[in-house]
Parts: sequence; C-alpha cells; structure tokens
Amino acid sequence: MKIVVIVFAVSWLILLIVYIISLFENKKSKKKDDALEKLLNKHKSAKDKIIDKVVYVIMIVFAPLVVLVLPYIVIKHIKSKREARIREEEREKSEKEYERHKKECLGSYYRWSNGKSNCCGNDYINLAQSLIGLVRKQNYDDFLTLLDKTSLPSSMKLGVKECERHGSGDRSRLFVSTPDNACDVDIFRHLKFETTPMGAWQAYLISRLSDSLPMWWHANYGKRDYIYSKEDIDKITHFIDRKFDASVLLNYDVAPKLYGENERYYVSCCYWTDFGGLKREFVEIQLLGNKLFQTFVFDEKTIHEYQCGIMF
Repeated sequence: MKIVVIVFAVSWLILLIVYIISLFENKKSKKKDDALEKLLNKHKSAKDKIIDKVVYVIMIVFAPLVVLVLPYIVIKHIKSKREARIREEEREKSEKEYERHKKECLGSYYRWSNGKSNCCGNDYINLAQSLIGLVRKQNYDDFLTLLDKTSLPSSMKLGVKECERHGSGDRSRLFVSTPDNACDVDIFRHLKFETTPMGAWQAYLISRLSDSLPMWWHANYGKRDYIYSKEDIDKITHFIDRKFDASVLLNYDVAPKLYGENERYYVSCCYWTDFGGLKREFVEIQLLGNKLFQTFVFDEKTIHEYQCGIMF
C-alpha cells in the first residue's frame, strides 16, 4: 500500500511539473497558435469549457498536496524503523535478562542440591498425589481443604470452569469467585502461601494444576501427567493409546526435588506428555509477601523421548 501511494504521489508531482512547463511553453508560442486556439475554443461547448477550468483548478489546488504527502510517508517510514529498532532492542534486552536469570537459577539450584538435603519427602509426594486424585474425581471444592499451607479470604472460593467439549479445543481453568460473584482467573492475586518449603511446594502444585485438568481436542497438546513417584507411572493417561510399554520408565529417577529458603525455592519435577515423553522441569518459585510472585522455568530435560504420532 505504501509503495502504491508513493508511486501515485510521484506521478502526480511529475504531472504538475509537466503542466507548469506546458504553461510556460504555451506563453512562448501563444502568438503563433492564437488563431488556431481561438478556432478550437470557438467550437467547444460551454460545458467543455467549464470542465477544462475545473480540471485546471483541481490540478492547481490539489497537486501541491504532494509536497505534504511525500514528507508524511518519509516521516512515517522513519518512525516505523525507529519503533522496530526499539522493539528489537527490547527483545534483545529481554533475552539477555532471561539468560542471566536462567544462569543464576541453574547455579543456585546446583549449589543447593550439592549442599542441602531434598525437602520433598513422602508427605510432599502424598499431598501431590492426593491433589491429582481430587482432579480425577472432579472434587474441585476440596482443593484448599487439602492444601493446608494455601489460603483465600473467607469470602472467596477456588473453583474450576471445565472445558467446553466442542469446537477445535479448550482447556479447563481455575478461578477465584469473589464476593461480588465475579470469576477471576488471575487466581494468584488472591491466593496466599505460607513462606515455607511446603508453602512453596503447594504454590508450585497449583501453578501446574491446569495442565492436569480436563482438556478438549487440540488443547491436549498441553496435557501433562505429573509423576511424583514410580507408582504414578502406571496412572499415565494417553490421548490415544499406542501400546506404549510404560515399564521402561521405571528405570529412571522420577522423584521430585525441592530446595531453597525464605522466599525463593527451586523445584525439579517430572511429567509425562504424549508429545515429548518423560521430561523433568526445573522451576524457580518466588514468594513475596505470602503471594506467588513468579514461576520461572530455568531448565527442562527429556528423560525418555516419545511421540504418540498424532497431529491435530
């Protein structure tokens, strides 16, 4: 579109220049052609003469606007290039910050793992498995009864809006019902967590809970079965069963790990996806003022690769 405007603008400017030059040429040859011009004008109707004058007026009045159009296009182009440069600089800055944060988290995680014992004992694992059990039974109202280090104001409630089972795909979503009967999907604005390893673990579990809730069709690309112990391997639910022998996964260490203190914790946990296999993710959990400030995935490793072969 911009090229078309430039082409028309330049053509219009050339036309105006040609017209001005022709006026000067006509003045020089006016005496020679005066008799012929009078003869031609004599045979023109009044309507034709009016049209000629209107055309001249339009050319004279509007053609100079090209002087404004061309600078406008140039200025807009310069502005667009500057905005693109700013976006590129912001993207590079964001990438550098991501790499810096990732490097910092990796260093902290491995320092903790070499110097401290894993916080994720059997009570942590049992809690996570019980939470998934509630999801399978669709007992969503019992989430906060189970998660004893997680709370909401007494006037609020944590619930689940299940996916629509039609169309190309949909995910179930967690929400908080507010006193004015609104459903706020930004649940972490309201949820509070105890600033302890167990509080951080529960914050992690809730942040990953939507990946285990019911999904429909294309949304199953994002479905995960979190694995907290080797017992969970037998409970993997496939989108389409390809007769995969899950017993091969028993050879891997799938135990979750949790390190950290104060308001910064590092979680390492395994999950299964039909579109990738068995993976372990490494997540930084930042708590700030008893709220979940940030979850940051700083690494992910494929332990056993698998693809179900389904392409939606």
